[in-house]
Amino acid sequence: MEPQEKLRAVSWWLTWNDLQWPDDDVAAAIERRADAAAEAGVNCAVIFGTHFRWDYLPLWMNLHDLIRHIADALHKRGIRLFDHHSAVLTHRYSNMEESAAMRTFNRHHVPFAPSRDVADTWTFNGEHLNDWRMIDISTGKPVFLKAYTAEEFCINNPGFRAAYGKYVRMLLDSTGIDGLMSDDGCYYSGWTSCGCKWCREKFRREYGHELPNLDDLSFWGNYSSEAFKDWITMRFASTREFLESVRQVVGPDFPLMACCSSSANYEMPKFALTYQEFSRPCSCIMLEMTGDTPSLDGHWDEPFPEQALHLGIAREKQYPCFGLGYGYTESTAGFIWAFNKFLGSSTWFSTLKGRLGLPDSKMTVLKDDTELAGCGYNWEKAHPELFDADTDTRTAVFFSRWTRDYYGMDIEDYGKDYNQCCIELLDSSITFDVVTEIPRPGRYHTLVICSAICLADDEYAALNRFLEEGGRVIASGPVGCRDKRSVTRRLPWLSQFGITCEVKEPERKAVFPPCSAMTHEVPLCSGSFNGRSVERNSWIETAHGRGRLFWTPGRMQCDAGAVQLGQLVRRLEPSEPGLPADSSCGWRFRQFRDAEGAVILHALAVSYQVTQMDQLEKQRKNPRGNHLIDRISPKGAESPVILHLAHPARLRLYVPLSGIEKEMTAGPGEVRLDIPDGAYYFVVKITSV
Repeated sequence: MEPQEKLRAVSWWLTWNDLQWPDDDVAAAIERRADAAAEAGVNCAVIFGTHFRWDYLPLWMNLHDLIRHIADALHKRGIRLFDHHSAVLTHRYSNMEESAAMRTFNRHHVPFAPSRDVADTWTFNGEHLNDWRMIDISTGKPVFLKAYTAEEFCINNPGFRAAYGKYVRMLLDSTGIDGLMSDDGCYYSGWTSCGCKWCREKFRREYGHELPNLDDLSFWGNYSSEAFKDWITMRFASTREFLESVRQVVGPDFPLMACCSSSANYEMPKFALTYQEFSRPCSCIMLEMTGDTPSLDGHWDEPFPEQALHLGIAREKQYPCFGLGYGYTESTAGFIWAFNKFLGSSTWFSTLKGRLGLPDSKMTVLKDDTELAGCGYNWEKAHPELFDADTDTRTAVFFSRWTRDYYGMDIEDYGKDYNQCCIELLDSSITFDVVTEIPRPGRYHTLVICSAICLADDEYAALNRFLEEGGRVIASGPVGCRDKRSVTRRLPWLSQFGITCEVKEPERKAVFPPCSAMTHEVPLCSGSFNGRSVERNSWIETAHGRGRLFWTPGRMQCDAGAVQLGQLVRRLEPSEPGLPADSSCGWRFRQFRDAEGAVILHALAVSYQVTQMDQLEKQRKNPRGNHLIDRISPKGAESPVILHLAHPARLRLYVPLSGIEKEMTAGPGEVRLDIPDGAYYFVVKITSV
């Protein structure tokens, strides 16, 4: 897949009825659904519904033939088909209570599964499936995930890896799919996994450590222990290596992705989950918008920093990126599409109806994915030139993986500062990219770093080079006080500029599970510059080489209002055209520029009135997952929107979901854009004349 290719994807749900294949009625239904997908402007469908794929082992031949028939029908209409399944999760139940829970809470896929006694007899590739299970460190028994009524296979088990590779080969050879989402290859049970002999042997062989008992707090939860940090490192490496084994099977050019709703959250070491590892073997970046989009309180900014990180990884790797959002109405489908376009990503829209805990008779009132996605998708298909542009920015925000992995024991340590930094720039209508590597000055003039207390040696040197070559670094809080593995540096990064930085560390007890005893205390930062104290609400400025460093001891999560990050960035990197300095007008903006130099301005309303399908919502048996949002309408989105043009330009205003297009010539000076009532997303193409 080319990075600039924009997917317009929907889930292709498989149901109990589909498992009757081969069947003429099922074949006819596939043709009708394929027609509907084509009419909706869909160019990619993703299998959803036969998720815990090992549970379908007795049905693989029929299931693969069904998928091939779906692929053939879609290919005739120019639509790709990706398979999506869990590589490692498998339902296990011992009684009817567990069986009922499985079917009530996990109907986002067809809960076809063996009972525990039957599963005990299943074999594949010459091995019992049960021999592959992850072992819970705390119990010595197989991991059991109550939320899924499931066990998990170990990605370090060589028998499992070989078997899964064989399965993937069978899948590709028998279905004709165009891509694969290999899901769940991580540690869902968190810190309690995995204690199997293969994980213990890997830790001993590759890292030189024995995995100790849980009462050994010199290891467990002790972020001063190099051995414990090696355990974190090994688990991250294992998730990557598992996907690398899948890559070897599918070949170098086959589209491959994994599922990851966040790579920024401080808990990612707990699950060994990050696209910074996945991106090495994968060739597509996926961002799952878990929860409602927007939320019930009418906002969409909370997950934005996580999504910005995935977009940044995609840009660095030159991979396509698409966001998976869930909804049940035209209103939610339209917003999820608009949100992805605002981000600059492709879209995967999914209804996820089966997770609601509603009987089939109630779900029939909810439309299929293709019935809901067509408005946005067909508009995008008709205007591809508006979505091929790259971000128009000279500003980047650095995400510090090592701070997250080896220091960020709580969200207050780092995550909240990174999140607030992104929100501050978003609210100031400043388009920015997130980077995971320190760039050289060129594309970016300004680099923002918030509380990245851990810097690897190469990052330390790269930051100096960025400054020496003329870049501007805006640093806040503790930056570079520790090395990659969170060992205190003899020469902190800031000290070479005459800055002394001290962090008031909270008490950090070693416990199991790790981090469970955190007090949610913000590690406040203080400092001085050339011997003079620096207040938390102020910036110091100093030269280094041809560049300039700006620093404040203020933490974004506590002091954002005082330090005014957006104002500083705006002063250093004024945008063109001129936009409102904050989101008080009720709109947020992201700016792109196409190959011909035209500015493509995307605007999304800040807040919304959200209404639910109350009657159906009350009938749900499963409280988890997304809510049944009925309608979304903007609140406080002002019209007209005022832009300031430095030069004469031709403007074309698009209000996609309303079908409105207007053209005008204006500037220099003020230009007023009249946005119709009820619109929450618009695009402006600005071409110099």
